[in-house]
Amino acid sequence: MDIGTAKPTEKEKFGIPHYLIDIVEPGGNYTVSSYKNESEKLINDIFLRNKTPLFVGGTGLYLNSVLLGLSIPEVSPDASFRRQLKDISQDELHKRLISLDPKAAEIIHKNDNFRTVRALEVIYKTNKLFSELKTIKELPFDVCWIGLSYENRDHHEELVRKRAFGFCGNGLIDEVKGLVEKYGELELFRKTIGYSEVLDFLKNSYPLETMIDKITQNTRQLTKRQMTWFKANKKINWVYLDGLNYNAALDAVFNLIEEGSLANTSIVSKS
Repeated sequence: MDIGTAKPTEKEKFGIPHYLIDIVEPGGNYTVSSYKNESEKLINDIFLRNKTPLFVGGTGLYLNSVLLGLSIPEVSPDASFRRQLKDISQDELHKRLISLDPKAAEIIHKNDNFRTVRALEVIYKTNKLFSELKTIKELPFDVCWIGLSYENRDHHEELVRKRAFGFCGNGLIDEVKGLVEKYGELELFRKTIGYSEVLDFLKNSYPLETMIDKITQNTRQLTKRQMTWFKANKKINWVYLDGLNYNAALDAVFNLIEEGSLANTSIVSKS
């Protein structure tokens, strides 16, 4: 799943070690606990080499588990339990979570099926509240949070649409065809923006422009949910990219790093 996930190319990665990319086959199990354990090992290794680890992109919960010291219960996925919930509507699942663990329901979006099911799964397997199993521990390192966004939403939507066109131009449709041929129509594909719309396009043969519209719309909706999530983190320093070229954006980011506590413990270099 290279194109639709916007993985950095080999050219973009040249000279810079990248980690936790291409580590699980599509359809394989991977949890927040796995991510947290592997990330913490990498952080220690990078610090031992007198380098600064950068966490770029990713899912908010995964980032919080490492960079806010959020402890996640180590409960392995239960395929049988998940199958039992598969035919239950997301609205009903979230109502169940509200009745069982109101605090967990407050922080899990009502439309987030994956995390709703995961919270119910943890409650079922541990007989404890999901919200009570999550704890915060003090970190042995400082974190400088930087968020990149746009204040002009119309311009942002134009970029999202351009990105969707770029995916198709780079071979997303052929990538999806190859993935389905190799793995079948995995639930992961049907739930991942870009892949889901291409699957629908291949089945229904509507115009390419319609598929681009769907990818753009669904990405914008995801962006709104992501911004709601990240805005709750008051530690994030926001850099708005409207009117900034690449060098100006880079300067803004490094000024924040140099002003922060990272400058006292790490070697900061634009090179």
